[in-house]
Amino acid sequence: MAYSSSSIQNGLLASVTNRKPDELAGKAWRKRDEAGRYSLWSKGSGEIRTYLDASELAEWIRLKESGVSKKYSQELARRTMDAVHELSNRRLGKIKRQRSKDGLSYQETRLVLKADVELPGEVTSNKTDDSPTTDGVAGE
Repeated sequence: MAYSSSSIQNGLLASVTNRKPDELAGKAWRKRDEAGRYSLWSKGSGEIRTYLDASELAEWIRLKESGVSKKYSQELARRTMDAVHELSNRRLGKIKRQRSKDGLSYQETRLVLKADVELPGEVTSNKTDDSPTTDGVAGE
């Protein structure tokens, strides 16, 4: 089968443009356990373990990636959130929420990791009995 140079270029362009959100998704996902006042992910409460807002991700992208405009960081944030959602195998919830800022009201996307979601490779402490266990001792 013969490929035209334009179809090959389009395929290469698509793979290059899709790599950046995937790369950022991996970096953002690794940041979810970093607690702190200025962390990318916010600590939830009740049913929600942690969450990530699109506006916070866009700001993080602008800080981490040199030469990225505000508009492009918002587009990258949207695509990165889609990539994180895909890569999590839908373990993350994706919700739209109303937000008001500077007198304007708009919808914002939020990725939510619920408290009861099990993640592969994650070590959790589900021990219910706090007393130490000991082996029996054989007597003489």
